[in-house]
Parts: sequence; structure tokens; C-alpha cells
Amino acid sequence: MNQMANNDVIIIDDDRGVIEVLELYCENLECFRYIIKASDGAEASKKLRNQKFALILLDINMPRKSGVDVINEIADKDHPNNLESVVIVSGELNKEVLAATMKKGVKSFLVKPFDEGQFKERVTAVLDKTRPGLLKKS
Repeated sequence: MNQMANNDVIIIDDDRGVIEVLELYCENLECFRYIIKASDGAEASKKLRNQKFALILLDINMPRKSGVDVINEIADKDHPNNLESVVIVSGELNKEVLAATMKKGVKSFLVKPFDEGQFKERVTAVLDKTRPGLLKKS
């Protein structure tokens, strides 16, 4: 059980349906202690400032504060989270946004729509790099 300490995920998306699907996919991985949700970037910023996450699933186009704004905050050297744990989950990724987020250090993207297999593949790659041993090997 101690292995799961500080292994939380945050899902940041303004679409309730997407949050529900991502929550289910995260539950199916059976490796997270808590699944935290935020419905926009402003709410997410508060949660990200107060807690370190093993995985950050982040939409780009949201009200009040975009995913790019959140990435810029995480890029701050004093931030408790790092960009290697971010997976961008977005319906559209234009080249400028993609280039800007990659320049900041984000390396993982999932373009909607995607299935659970694609989700698991992308998330597994991120967690194997940032949290080796977190996922149970089947």
C-alpha cells in the first residue's frame, strides 16, 4: 500500500463526459491512490499548487484558464509538479500550441477521440518513465 503513496492523478477538462471516461480508464489501471478532478484551468491551478501528482491529464481549450496557461505555471521552477507527468488530452492540437507545449517540456499527447487501449499505452509510457514500478505488470 505504501507504494501508492503520492500516486495521485488529476484530470483537468471542462467536458464532464470526458472526465468520466478518463476517471474510469484511470480506475482500470489500478495504480492511483486518488483521482482528483478539475473542470477548468483556474480550479486546476489551485490543486496543482498544493499537491504533487504522478499524472496530469490536461485539456487545452478550457474556460477561465487554458491548458497552455496551466503548462506555463507548471514550467515555473518552484512548481511542485513537472511537465514530464503531463499528458495533453485535446480534441484539436494546432501546430503552434503543439510546438509551444513541446518547447516547455510536454512530451505526451492524446487526441480525442481515443480508446482505452490508446490511453493505457500513452499513460503507461509516461508512468514507466516518471514513476518506475508504479504499474502492475500483467
